[in-house]
Amino acid sequence: MKVNGFATVMAGSLACSVEDADWHFSIRRTDGKTHDPFFEFHGKPVSASDVKVFLPNWDNLEWTEIKDSLLGKSESYAKDSEFKVNVQSTQDGNISHKDVIDAFLDFMRNA
Repeated sequence: MKVNGFATVMAGSLACSVEDADWHFSIRRTDGKTHDPFFEFHGKPVSASDVKVFLPNWDNLEWTEIKDSLLGKSESYAKDSEFKVNVQSTQDGNISHKDVIDAFLDFMRNA
């Protein structure tokens, strides 16, 4: 499975949407700096293997729920060395924080 990648302005993050799913995720540096390699994925498919480059410890992340997120419903984040991943439901999605995290982990496992 691959997701659709989009490098945000100035490569501040790599936003990834999952076709026909009610969740998505984004990756950014924990120090807030830009990351030019994100541009390589702009408008292209992104695989779990690609994501593992940024999140090598993806299967041992400690997740934090963001209550009352301004960006969307059911948002959580985790940090892995120099990168941070945010997962959240879409605006129309009704899945729980746990379900969004589980969907991300399933995506990563099925590389």
